[in-house]
Amino acid sequence: MIREPVLVLAFMLAVVAFARWLEERYEPIRKISSAVVCTLLGITLANVGVIDHTGPAHEGVFTYAIPYAIVLVIMGTHMKELAHAGRPLLIAYLVACGGSLVGGAVAGATMAGWVGPETWKLAGAFSAAFAGGGMNFAAVGQGLEVEPSTFAAAALADNMSTVPYLLLQVWLAGVLAAMFLRRCGPGRAAVSSDGTGEEKDPEPDEEAMRRRWTDTDISITDFAILGALPLAALWVARLVSDAFGEALATMPDTAPLYGLVGFLSEVPEVLWLTTIALIVAQLPWVRKLRGAEVLSYFALHIFFIALGAASDLATVVDAGLPIFSFMIVIIAIHVVMAYGLGWLFRIDLPTVSIASQAAIGGPGSALAIGMAMKWHRLVAPAVIVGIFGYALGNYLGFACARLVNALLG
Repeated sequence: MIREPVLVLAFMLAVVAFARWLEERYEPIRKISSAVVCTLLGITLANVGVIDHTGPAHEGVFTYAIPYAIVLVIMGTHMKELAHAGRPLLIAYLVACGGSLVGGAVAGATMAGWVGPETWKLAGAFSAAFAGGGMNFAAVGQGLEVEPSTFAAAALADNMSTVPYLLLQVWLAGVLAAMFLRRCGPGRAAVSSDGTGEEKDPEPDEEAMRRRWTDTDISITDFAILGALPLAALWVARLVSDAFGEALATMPDTAPLYGLVGFLSEVPEVLWLTTIALIVAQLPWVRKLRGAEVLSYFALHIFFIALGAASDLATVVDAGLPIFSFMIVIIAIHVVMAYGLGWLFRIDLPTVSIASQAAIGGPGSALAIGMAMKWHRLVAPAVIVGIFGYALGNYLGFACARLVNALLG
């Protein structure tokens, strides 16, 4: 068994390289992503005794990989770009996120007896994931300290939900086309053989969008700044969190701001980190840095290996069915709200579909369905709201977790 921390970390990096090699060469692996492969390999290698379940290298990954990924990926979120998404898509996306929040709350409150004591945490993690993507699931799950085996089982379920949901949406686009057509009128809701039937924009480069997360040209200066920014943001987040905690401890409960300080002292560190990252992302010079997406995706791979390794295979299998069913209920409520309210608000079907996919799977899967259905004019705006979802999802996930926890008493 590999136990030396330096060798464990080297082995994890080799696993990432192997997973990426598989994704580049085999289409089935590309469909489930190298991040899922890293989780599966982490579970397998730890349970057959190649690496340990825990150790200093694992602890270092849990401490720094997710903060790095959060800061770097949110640095791609520029608030001004939301204006280019258009009001219908923004409304459809917010409705879809609301459906994820309601789905998490309802499933959490009604299925806790079957899923177990971690239900309220999983409700938050899935709600976060279905507002932005797997990055949010990892951030909120880690922030809520979900038990490792349960976390690994839920992460597998979340990672494997994107492609089936995309196929479901392609089917729904055909089934619901007539209903949306009657509600929204011709020219807005029609889904013809070539998509909406009126698309004239040139096709975006799907492979180039994929490469944005896997390949980059980066200078030493950019690499140094991108290496330092997450560490600085993490330090500031901890400083702010500790400051409010200390202020609450020394403040008399009769003070005018006692309630506000008490509330802020309970804000999880990851939300302070998210807020700081959003502020930093608006600085013009930060927008010029190259390589943030690739480094964040790399950090996420390392995290999923450590997450898989920390789990016991028997526990993951036992937890699988309840957690998978729990996730399906959340997605079902999301679908009802996203499509139902979209129809009620007279938002066309392509916009509703691509907004829902951006929420469930993130900008990458929004791109995929836009390309598959030839909704070319919606692809770039959907990617914009999907990237924004990386920031929104963390707030939404913690809100859902606290709500479910309160409902369960």
